[in-house]
Amino acid sequence: MELFYRVSLQEIVADALSLVEERELSSKHALERVFRKVAGNDREKARGLAHAYVFEIEKWRGKIDFIINSILRGSTVEDLDPYLANLLRIGTFEIHFRKVPPAVATDSIIRVVKERFDLSRARFVNALMRSIEGFDVERALKKLKERDRIGWLSVRFSHPRWYVEYAIDLLGYDEAVKLLLSNNRPQRYYVRANTLKTDVDSLRDYLEENGVRTALTPVPDVLKVLEYRKPVTRLEWYREGKFVIQDLASAYVAHVLNPEPGERVLDLAAAPGSKTFHAAALMENRGEIVAVDYSYDRLMRMREKMKLLGIENVKLVHADGQSFRDGEGFDRVILDAPCSSSGTYRQFPEVKWRFNEDKIRKIISVQRNMLRNAYENLRDGGEMTYSTCSIRIDEDEENVLFALEKVGLELVKHDFGWGDRGFLEIGDWVFRTWTHRHDCNGFFIAKLRKA
Repeated sequence: MELFYRVSLQEIVADALSLVEERELSSKHALERVFRKVAGNDREKARGLAHAYVFEIEKWRGKIDFIINSILRGSTVEDLDPYLANLLRIGTFEIHFRKVPPAVATDSIIRVVKERFDLSRARFVNALMRSIEGFDVERALKKLKERDRIGWLSVRFSHPRWYVEYAIDLLGYDEAVKLLLSNNRPQRYYVRANTLKTDVDSLRDYLEENGVRTALTPVPDVLKVLEYRKPVTRLEWYREGKFVIQDLASAYVAHVLNPEPGERVLDLAAAPGSKTFHAAALMENRGEIVAVDYSYDRLMRMREKMKLLGIENVKLVHADGQSFRDGEGFDRVILDAPCSSSGTYRQFPEVKWRFNEDKIRKIISVQRNMLRNAYENLRDGGEMTYSTCSIRIDEDEENVLFALEKVGLELVKHDFGWGDRGFLEIGDWVFRTWTHRHDCNGFFIAKLRKA
């Protein structure tokens, strides 16, 4: 597929994969940046195909790298030039996952290598691609299983080794395997009615009329999408802001917080804005929400979305949620803390490869600073939600215990009504979802009060 002079699909995908890795962008935002430079008759068709490539390569990157590393022997794909490594990942994906004829896949990669590098690199890559073509993946996995069962699970299901070990310790072997399987299944879509513009019953009728079959969920303004003729983002009501796409558990946070019209609410890590916008709808655009985020660009995207959704009671503030203070205080605080995102692998497979134990320790420090700051911003008797999209106890229950013992907050006994309870001595007081049990992101919610 040619888009314009000398730009191929493989180059677009390699550019996007490089942005995902180097800038830690999501697949969606990486492709948006790449496609700013792309023109031609095949542009929209290429965008869909490129997204599928990037998403699937990130999902199966552990298995793809296993194949390449088995061929390299003695070095790893991480030792290569990053762009060259991504080209090899694309070629391996095409041969072993998309079943593209090897000669076609190799030729496409070699063309890019010749243009971006030199002839000697092209010879090197050509030899690698020939070996990759003949590599017996199942045989290699069988040998790995015999000597390293955790390593086999990590490669077989394409998850970081630390995650596999953690999931087994947390859930047991059989349940952990179900979670790994579920993380690799197609993403489940949920839509939330924007109650500033419509109601959930009208939304369901509209979606049914437009070929979208839905089901009710435990969250009253959220519908599960079961089948659709065309993506819901192409429907007129989506373009008019009458509904948004939001994960089921994520949409539960605002209901647990239960903000009232006229109150002052603080969101300490607001972008991309889904919980802020939901709270605004529940407050019927009355009162004030101060939405804080450290990313100016993400706040500007929130501003555009607010216009579309008809939200009028949100004030955007570019600041650090660890230190932002407001002299007046707030009735309620939303703290959806930055985390390892270990509950979102089905939706954002690229995050699998971003975290290790050192990075997680650093982010836990940030989470605890934000809990302290949430306490300082709450009025006496004010309530808050603490939530993450992480499966880890150290980011969830242990942080709540920190908030109780070191910060001065107290747990609120909330009737969650669905989902699972958590771990440790506060397990019965907190909320969890799991991808394999609840068909949504893995999520954690606790409700807290300033005494």
